Amino acid sequence: MSTLATPNALSSKVTQNPTYKVLIFLGICHLLNDTLQAIIPAMFPILEASLGLNFTQLGLIAFVLNMVSSCLQPVVGIYTDKSPLPYLLPVGLSLSLIGVLGLGFAPSFLTILLFVVLIGFGSAVFHPEGSRVAYLAAGNRRGLAQSIYQVGGNTGHALAPVMTAFVLVPLGQKAHLFFQSLLFLL
Repeated sequence: MSTLATPNALSSKVTQNPTYKVLIFLGICHLLNDTLQAIIPAMFPILEASLGLNFTQLGLIAFVLNMVSSCLQPVVGIYTDKSPLPYLLPVGLSLSLIGVLGLGFAPSFLTILLFVVLIGFGSAVFHPEGSRVAYLAAGNRRGLAQSIYQVGGNTGHALAPVMTAFVLVPLGQKAHLFFQSLLFLL
């Protein structure tokens, strides 16, 4: 068992003051992750128009995204509690990015589901480790640290539909690929 996983080791590593640079960077990463995830339902009109998907198929896309993301998070959390893997933060973001980029070229419903599974898996990998890192950077301000982390995610969920409405819907499915790449590189 890693020394970072034990409660005594955690309390000895925690400083009195929060590490705001880490928390802000983590909040920005959470914003990117949750934007990549929240863009999927916002893209439903685009997917419906470009691939002729029906409401059942769109509902299945939302179901797969949320089930993969939600059900895998505890599994990843159990594993990373035993052996912390902070490198999973960029791995999770990268998986989500690959999934979102793939949506720009998805020629069929099944391909969309494959890329949505990747996005959900990336999100499931990101969240437990992100929360653990927020805890480690919190110092004696755990509530504030978790709030900074959550503001990033909530902002990502809020931005996705707005970006979709003003940029992606007018330009179509292929524009999604360019716009998401640009957002991720910022």
